[in-house]
Amino acid sequence: MGQQLFVDYHFHPNFRFGRREGRRAGRIWNAFTQHDLGVVVVSEHNWKRPRESFELLAGHRPPDARTVLLPGAEVLTREGLDIVVFGSDPAWYHDRHASGLLQPYRMSVEETVDFVSSRDGMAAFLPHPFTRGTTGAVDFYGEKLAATLAGRIGGVEVSNNCYDDCLKMVGRLCSRVLPETHRRMSLTQSITEEFLDLAGAGFFAHGSDAHFPGELGYGCLMDVTAPPLDPGHAFQLMTSHLGRESHARGCEKSAWLRAWHVSKSMLITLAEAMEKRSIRKNLRHSPTAAKLLEDLAPA
Repeated sequence: MGQQLFVDYHFHPNFRFGRREGRRAGRIWNAFTQHDLGVVVVSEHNWKRPRESFELLAGHRPPDARTVLLPGAEVLTREGLDIVVFGSDPAWYHDRHASGLLQPYRMSVEETVDFVSSRDGMAAFLPHPFTRGTTGAVDFYGEKLAATLAGRIGGVEVSNNCYDDCLKMVGRLCSRVLPETHRRMSLTQSITEEFLDLAGAGFFAHGSDAHFPGELGYGCLMDVTAPPLDPGHAFQLMTSHLGRESHARGCEKSAWLRAWHVSKSMLITLAEAMEKRSIRKNLRHSPTAAKLLEDLAPA
């Protein structure tokens, strides 16, 4: 008889690497168990030490934990676009040719896609294409070219839960005052069939995009014959999934807890935006999207 496997493609441990990180790791593992997460991609931003984040979390794994961790990173490309890469073996973190993936604004979109496609046991997907700002592919390239890019990358995030609390709190007001922003937030949570038809992606990702344990509990259910016992098996399942339906687990949040989580998430997002801006200013890289635009443009 088959079983259902609950997975999260997009998670940020958000470690600060201080003395209390063992406690934070413990809270994260407790949340994995609470939501019965079978597989989680540890996809820390590439300017926030993704390799060390994966190793720290894996190093605090409880003896009875059943969640399989896959090593990943949310790569901030030279153009400023986000692409999530992940693999079955954390050895990719130590590949000298992959060093550019672990540094912001180092590898272009094209270089990132070429590198991942040349490595066995590695995959990538386009996260939250409709989110506002340059890290969202639709703002960067337009919807048709963004969908084409998703197809080239191999996967696309059909659902990202980063706006869930905000939409539930002020969604109705936002739809009246900022209709386009509300539309983009809604499309980030559930992408259109038209976009997927254009993309023709090889697999569909569903992510909580959680930056703290309270945001965990969102992903997708896969029908499996048995839970994966090793990262290799988990990777195969994750990179062949074409399910459209997302799933949330856990009790409904109270109004005050939802408000606290929205405030906490906004502070984290603001801090990340300021950090990215500072990194970009120091590196003084100019966008290099021209060649990719030319490659993606229809004949």
